Amino acid sequence: MLYSALVRRVFSIIAVAAALTLPIWSQNPKAEFDAASIRPSEPGGFDFGSGTGTGGPGTSDPGMYRCTRCTLATLIAKAFNLQDYQLPGRTSLSGNKFEVMAKIPAGTTPADFQVMLQNLLKERFALTGHFTEKSLRGYHLTVAKGGSKLQESTGSARPAANPDQHGGFGRGGAQGGDHGHTGVINFGGNARYRAEGQTTADLARILADQIGVPVDDQTGLTGKYNIALSWSGTANSNDNHQGGPGGAGHGDHGGGAPGGASTPDSGPTIFDALQSQLGLRLVRADQTTARIFIIDHVNPQPTAN
Repeated sequence: MLYSALVRRVFSIIAVAAALTLPIWSQNPKAEFDAASIRPSEPGGFDFGSGTGTGGPGTSDPGMYRCTRCTLATLIAKAFNLQDYQLPGRTSLSGNKFEVMAKIPAGTTPADFQVMLQNLLKERFALTGHFTEKSLRGYHLTVAKGGSKLQESTGSARPAANPDQHGGFGRGGAQGGDHGHTGVINFGGNARYRAEGQTTADLARILADQIGVPVDDQTGLTGKYNIALSWSGTANSNDNHQGGPGGAGHGDHGGGAPGGASTPDSGPTIFDALQSQLGLRLVRADQTTARIFIIDHVNPQPTAN
């Protein structure tokens, strides 16, 4: 009896491990764009505002996806809905840039679009890969002492732009500031996130992209909010931010002011800004299980159109 239970457990572990190594596109290998073009970007181009995709399901242009000066890392992250920490070695995929255009069939859902992009990468770049799980240091997003300062959204949602988008920066500070661009924008060493009708789970994902480690939402807040957050893009040290007013440590990135303190020139760290502007804090979670995408093979250049 004991032997039988042990055998069943071994086979269960093997089945889980096998599932983690299956390429995700095997679920629907025939999903494809009506037409797609990938060509190398002109060398020496202007990178300000580049590397971001526009269009696709859920946008104002659902029938066409475009990405200017797009890297392989950007395309893979888009195809598999990955955050930076989920794609090891992404910097090695950022040397070559491409102009991407894809005509999307009518009625395509966001999930369909992802599979189409996965299949395009498989066909044109011979991409193969698999998911695995890894223990990483991460953070819990919680409500700070004194309570949340988030503003409830009363109008229609104005979703955040692509997290990689770049644009002009105004040091607006807390919520109710600049009403310009949405999403994360960076300029001159400073950064800002602004979006309407967002949940705290949406915010946690943006924070994970910014600090490069998993962040899970444990605020217990269930509403939708208009969020504006400004911080110094050079003061997000997770080696140096140990404690401080927000009580959060931040572990693997260098830089920033000693001890996580803000400097007069740099402005607040993302940790301090969260507490002072939104009434939230990041609390260290030393053992967080993250789903990581491992690239088994990819060609640096696509096949011809």
